[in-house]
Amino acid sequence: MDVDLFEVERLLLAEAAEPPLPPRDAEARDRVWDMAVRANPSLFDGPVVACGGLEWTDPRVLRLSWVRVTYRHYALRRVPGATALPSLFVNVVQPTDDGRVLVARMSPTTAAPGRWQLPGGPWSLPRPGRCWTGRHWPARPRGNWSRSWGSARPPRT
Repeated sequence: MDVDLFEVERLLLAEAAEPPLPPRDAEARDRVWDMAVRANPSLFDGPVVACGGLEWTDPRVLRLSWVRVTYRHYALRRVPGATALPSLFVNVVQPTDDGRVLVARMSPTTAAPGRWQLPGGPWSLPRPGRCWTGRHWPARPRGNWSRSWGSARPPRT
């Protein structure tokens, strides 16, 4: 697994259009998605955000372009020769009172049952016509935290 860490002073979030998908890839994606849903009827094709790109606009300013897609988009990962946009995922490092870090296992009804991960979830889409700004995104992991763990205790950021 590759992990990239960026030291930035400012993060710019900009919505971008989904790149065009060749009809052949779209048909293959839909076949893969349909097979996955037959195997796991709990899957749903809800809205999710993908990474459209990263670029430095200044030495310490990073622009992240995001794209509206649905979970079906990620079936492209199983289509030979097709390219899926990378996922955007918010994680929270939550220390416990005894100095350890909380981790969780993914539900049996997810795409990766049993995977260990930090608490979090995919970024939720802003309402149509609204834009994301840097002051809005820190609330996302806190919201995911309280929904996932049933606790109003905010994680340390």
